[in-house]
Amino acid sequence: MSDTINILIQQVAERFDKNIDDISSETTLESLEVDSLGKIELLFDLEDHFKVRIPNEAYKLITLQDVADLIDSVK
Repeated sequence: MSDTINILIQQVAERFDKNIDDISSETTLESLEVDSLGKIELLFDLEDHFKVRIPNEAYKLITLQDVADLIDSVK
């Protein structure tokens, strides 16, 4: 796995109080019960962490791998 997905999984586990061992690159935001506000807050945190701007199309993201791929594409 890439560094991006590993960092993302760690941040998701911390932010949403989930067991990191239960999260993988194929975990969906929906399965984590992340609501729209949580998703926006997560994306802002990731922008700050990775020093990137995530495009507005980010609402189409389904899995954590989708999020990691998007971050890698704008780095």
